[in-house]
Amino acid sequence: MLYSQSIFDISTEQQMRFNDLLKKATMLRECCLEGEKIIRGFTNLVGDCWIAFFALKPQVKAVATGSNALQHEFILNLLENEEYKRWHTLTKGDELLSVLTAVGVAEQMKATFQHSQVMQQQRAAEHRKELLQNQLHQIRNNQSTTTFSDQAKYEQQTLQNKIEQENKTIRQAHQELRQQINQFDDASISTLITSNKSKIRHTKNAIVAVGTMDGKKNEQLPLTEQFELVERIREHKSLLNIAEMVGRFKKIAQKKQKLKDKQTMARQNISIGQEVSRLLPSELANFVLPPSKLDFLRRYGEKQTFIFDTKGKDRKGKGPIIICMDESSSMTSIKEQSKAFCIALLMIARQQKRDFAIIPFASVVGEVHLFKKGQVTTKQIMDYSAQFLGGGTNYERPLRESLNILLTSAFNKADILFVTDGSSFLPRRFIDEFNDIKKKKQFECSAIVLTNLFNAVDVTVVGSFSDRIIEVNELFEAGDAFVF
Repeated sequence: MLYSQSIFDISTEQQMRFNDLLKKATMLRECCLEGEKIIRGFTNLVGDCWIAFFALKPQVKAVATGSNALQHEFILNLLENEEYKRWHTLTKGDELLSVLTAVGVAEQMKATFQHSQVMQQQRAAEHRKELLQNQLHQIRNNQSTTTFSDQAKYEQQTLQNKIEQENKTIRQAHQELRQQINQFDDASISTLITSNKSKIRHTKNAIVAVGTMDGKKNEQLPLTEQFELVERIREHKSLLNIAEMVGRFKKIAQKKQKLKDKQTMARQNISIGQEVSRLLPSELANFVLPPSKLDFLRRYGEKQTFIFDTKGKDRKGKGPIIICMDESSSMTSIKEQSKAFCIALLMIARQQKRDFAIIPFASVVGEVHLFKKGQVTTKQIMDYSAQFLGGGTNYERPLRESLNILLTSAFNKADILFVTDGSSFLPRRFIDEFNDIKKKKQFECSAIVLTNLFNAVDVTVVGSFSDRIIEVNELFEAGDAFVF
């Protein structure tokens, strides 16, 4: 199965490039394999579709040597289609987008074939042929090569004639399918393209979103990795939703951070010093007004004048961020949202170069995910996104695990974020132990409590170990959690 016959004036390198993509992209290879089972030459059709969308200016051969090719009339009609021309402005030069489009068109064509009467006839003929071949094989096995009876010869010849008749039916079906391909009119081709555009955009955006969560830029994503992401997204549809939600959380985080910066300036965090450019307006007024000028100069000389403290309470890189995420059964309905929430926080940790930990919990603690300085791989993100515990709720186990992380960390002033929609009992001795270590290690614990008509959370228990409680109906309302 190779791309061997094109109606385009292409180089050997371009042809080899598509065949290389067949090896790298599972979805492309499977599409062509399935198509070849239906009609020979299907790979050439997909290859020319890819050239049509990828090449900047696809040129058909001057001499129509490929006029007998399966794809000839279809490709010529495709190039004249207005919907193709509009979509081509986006796909040209983009190998992934062109592959996704070519596969999308091919899959739509195959779906059309599957429901056609010709396809049903072909499959029936192929089934009958297989049965006849099995019978012929049995006759040959039952007869000695030296004593082949006349009756056996007659039966063999009869079966061979029937097999040839089925072959004729199959060839006729192939010919009719070829005609069906060439009979796709302008409206049909437009439908083939438009019916896939939304899905293709969705997939491409998800690949970019998921593939860049580990800190890579879009242009740094290797094509092989992009195709691997396509396969993972096809296997785990939830990744599409998670990727989109991460984008929403990032916007919330950026908005909250900007608001924090504005509030910091509005509060005018003040310290004392001697830096002229940061002197408060009131101090400048003291310098200008004669009655207060001497006092100002004295305080200025002693570095006691009031200045803006633009750094505020920045603790970048000082301590880890630990999130204890409830994955009990009651969280199932928002498990994708909870995954996206954690990943968005991880991206903040990477920006701040802080260690980051995710402790999923239910009645037990799941696999603890540790990310040094917030560094993460795409595979780690996808593996985490695919996991979910289910079960009951236990507060002590995840909180104790967070203490284990903190006690082995060289940093103080950490941030623990505890997210839950359920209730749990906590022994008094543990609460006292937790709060004592919190004081010694100088970390803060914030709790996000998801409350609605169906959840009954004992806020008193949560408050016994938390410095602040954020009560929300869903995590998208918990924007304050993104400000550390």
